[in-house]
Amino acid sequence: MTDVLLTGGDTELGRIIAEGFRDAGHQVVIAGSRRDELEVAAKELDVDSIVFDNTDPASLEAARSQFPHHLDTIVNVPAHRWDGGDPRTYTLTERAAAWRTAMDATVLSAVLTVQILGDHLRSGGTIVNVVGDNATEGSAEAAVKAALSNWTAGQATHFGIRGVTLNAVASGRGAEPGYDGIASTSPSVAAEITRLALFLTTPAARHITGQTLHVSHGALASFA
Repeated sequence: MTDVLLTGGDTELGRIIAEGFRDAGHQVVIAGSRRDELEVAAKELDVDSIVFDNTDPASLEAARSQFPHHLDTIVNVPAHRWDGGDPRTYTLTERAAAWRTAMDATVLSAVLTVQILGDHLRSGGTIVNVVGDNATEGSAEAAVKAALSNWTAGQATHFGIRGVTLNAVASGRGAEPGYDGIASTSPSVAAEITRLALFLTTPAARHITGQTLHVSHGALASFA
């Protein structure tokens, strides 16, 4: 059994990933900024929780005393995001808010969490950064994914000195119409992300670090 802290535990994706780690026998603590949603998830999963906003340095500092002293795995799931509706109808103000929120929820949240909790990781530990959105070219999500991938690769060198691996798991391109993927009934993207994140914590994955790995229901990377 290993000790896991998962952020974004107040989101649907975070809850599903936390459930997967719990079912695999890990000791899980979930974190998030929305107290009500986090408490519901913690009760359903029968795990401990910590309320903090990992896009806010002051909130992280205030929660520091509640962090587990030792961790084997940190899973950074994007924080809850503002939904501004159809991007094609955004005003300038709404577009600015959407881009800033996307960057804060996925990249800044991971950067700050790793900075404050990185020293809590045991040697041989694992950090998994999750990108839950299937980004379209030119979108805020695509820019955020590129930024997180680059940061992940750079941090892998730093943490590698301690034997800690650091990777990103991203939702890749889904199956095109008429293509059923490897299996005719593909599991949900969240389930695939969970299985890949779990694999990255195993001894078989110790040679994988600094990578951005995609789950795509077995779909090809591109189609003719």
